Amino acid sequence: MASELPVQSITAIATLVAALIAAAISFVNLTLNKEQKTSEFRQAWIDALREDLSVFFACARSFARATEELFAIPSGQNPVQINQEKISDIRYQVAEVYSRIILRLNPEEPEHEELLRLLKRAIDEQNIAIVQKTDSKKTMEAIRIATEYARPLIKKEWKRVKEGELPFRIVRNWVAPIIFALSFLAIMFIWHGTFSC
Repeated sequence: MASELPVQSITAIATLVAALIAAAISFVNLTLNKEQKTSEFRQAWIDALREDLSVFFACARSFARATEELFAIPSGQNPVQINQEKISDIRYQVAEVYSRIILRLNPEEPEHEELLRLLKRAIDEQNIAIVQKTDSKKTMEAIRIATEYARPLIKKEWKRVKEGELPFRIVRNWVAPIIFALSFLAIMFIWHGTFSC
């Protein structure tokens, strides 16, 4: 048997439901705004990492070629355009950007650790070439391997930004539809003002 609710009960239920819906919507908005900000920060991080990696690879290549040419010249001659001071500047730039990359990458993520290992290998190969005064073949190969490894890593991070953080996906795909469905059911309940006894 259905019995009608008194107007005061319907008003109280409607107020309670409205307050719960407002609180849930506030929670959803807060979560979405926070995750949007996180995505913006992640986007800026990706852009900065890509920039640092491109500077590292370009400078490392230039440094390797310049030192190779410098060692290839007989003593006392200087036909190369890059002098010792310029080589020193490039070396400093490689060290500086390498330090920024280290600080940007997360040591708890295996892909980031592997990228750091590959960058370090390129630096080590360059140092060996300098000490042994050899060509830059191994250095250039190490740089190529690191470059190839970095490309899918950056793409993976882009995909993370595009999909959104996990809390954002949960709110978007589950919480928001559930709130909508519960709100609809509450409105229907209040609209009819009856329940079964």
